[in-house]
Amino acid sequence: MRLFLAAMLVISSANLPAAAAIFTVQPGTTFYSKPQKSDKFRLELPEVRVEVPPIQDAKGFCHFKLVYKIADRDNPSLPKSGWARCVVTDRLISK
Repeated sequence: MRLFLAAMLVISSANLPAAAAIFTVQPGTTFYSKPQKSDKFRLELPEVRVEVPPIQDAKGFCHFKLVYKIADRDNPSLPKSGWARCVVTDRLISK
């Protein structure tokens, strides 16, 4: 959580246009197609990372742009974004 807040502070305080940072997510993180914890909206995804800052925040859920491993990036059936609890970020990935 602290790392997420620190990243958000750094990104928001820069005078340059906002740039996305890529983070891993905590093990066992579940993504949804809507900002609701429901099996009806649960997404079955391969290993995924997320771009921070999120696209949108709603009721404790964040709408993240999803970043897949190279082997999964060309799969058109995988969603480009998904909703998860805002506190799921884990570690910053260096580019």
